[in-house]
Amino acid sequence: MHNISIIRVLDEDTFFIDAGLNAQIQSQQFIEVLNPKHAYKNLAQVIDVYEDYAICRKLGDKRIFFGDIVKPRLIEK
Repeated sequence: MHNISIIRVLDEDTFFIDAGLNAQIQSQQFIEVLNPKHAYKNLAQVIDVYEDYAICRKLGDKRIFFGDIVKPRLIEK
């Protein structure tokens, strides 16, 4: 899997990532948003999934930026 990143920030809490059904991202899945310039991360949750991208909502308190790296959490089965 390639590095997943934020491709568009809609508002302070909602953003698009460049992965979707093709990358096996699922709705309600939790992801971590890592900022490469600073040593912090946010937790976010996928709210809608499309073929090539997904819409997510930030749950953490740190700001998110275009280009931040996203790391999906494993799904419990």
